[in-house]
Amino acid sequence: MSSPISFYALAGEEILSDILASLPFMDADFKSRSIDAVSQLAAARGPLLKFALPFGGEAWLVTGHALSSSFLADRRLSKTSPLQDQSAPEAHRLYRHLLVTDPPEHTRLRRQLRHALAYWTSARIEALARDIIARRLAIPGRDETHFDLVAHVAMPAALEIACTIVGIPLDDMARLHAWNDRLTRSDLDGTDQAAEVAVEIEAYLTGLPERKVDHAGDGAWAALRRAASRGDLDRREATALAYLLLSAGYETTGHLLSSAVWLLAGDRETWRTVAADDDAAARAIEECLRFNPSLELSTPRYAREDFEMAGMTLRKGDMVFIALGAANRDPSIFRTGSLFECPRAGLAQHLSFGRGPHICPGAGIARVASRTIVQELARRFPDLRVSADHRLEWIPGLVMRGLRSLPVCTDGE
Repeated sequence: MSSPISFYALAGEEILSDILASLPFMDADFKSRSIDAVSQLAAARGPLLKFALPFGGEAWLVTGHALSSSFLADRRLSKTSPLQDQSAPEAHRLYRHLLVTDPPEHTRLRRQLRHALAYWTSARIEALARDIIARRLAIPGRDETHFDLVAHVAMPAALEIACTIVGIPLDDMARLHAWNDRLTRSDLDGTDQAAEVAVEIEAYLTGLPERKVDHAGDGAWAALRRAASRGDLDRREATALAYLLLSAGYETTGHLLSSAVWLLAGDRETWRTVAADDDAAARAIEECLRFNPSLELSTPRYAREDFEMAGMTLRKGDMVFIALGAANRDPSIFRTGSLFECPRAGLAQHLSFGRGPHICPGAGIARVASRTIVQELARRFPDLRVSADHRLEWIPGLVMRGLRSLPVCTDGE
């Protein structure tokens, strides 16, 4: 393995192509500027480089937009390593879902997930999100002039959306949040609680009775169970897909909501436009997605075989991450990509939801829910702003990107 060298030591110096970059994503201070740091490193090193992983080992990092877009759909990359140690314990079956499968298996699972979500049209998502934010803002005794948007609005609203879509009783939201928190903390401190948490979540999901969301449609978990009873899925696959909807949909949407308020509320004219114009609000969410995606890096891929790309040789089994945040700021695609600009043209080219066979199946839900909730906030609180003395702190992590807190004021003072 190459010797790692800190990004900070490289600034302003010639960077050699065989140096293993140290990008400390698990450091909160670095995380606050990690997208810019990766972009600067890419400008010096090129769109494909190796970096040291937080808990040991190394991986390739793809940074340029063109190469990232290509890698996202490249069939020479797999979601499972071809060099897996057969003697090593397998991940719990709850984690064997869309994110770790390839076509044709991935295509079959994705088709069943699409059927399970068919009830949730854009109109129903919008109505659900509007109802949830109205209730969140009407909690008796809550201070409407000063509150933490992350803790009191963004994350609870995102979790309630995910639970409702899947068909989870809202009384159990606290349990789901606690499980997610344990997994996040285990990532940060290097402990492994994943198998233990998976056993608990699986037992919970399989013990739930089928539940109607309303008189017209079922939750996705009920639809997935029916698919299993028909033989289109096995029971373990259905449970893993239900878990994926809960976990991925909750965190990514919650982080998008808080990021969008941070970015949009800083400009009065933009905030007023978001409140008044649905199309402008939708475009604003796309710029928030581009500039500060909830997934800073993609989930990992692995080289199926040796191959050459961008002047580098990837070996069979090499791990690859795509730097979605840096790719979204590539100046060859977005001329002023390092700046947040609303409105901005060409936003269909951002990669925040991926591209190719693994494009996010919940992208439409996240877009509509986020646009609706941010609009409702802008209408309810036209003078909302981030507290002047607050220093943004980002949650450390290799893949996910989200604010730890966002204190806001709504009284204009």
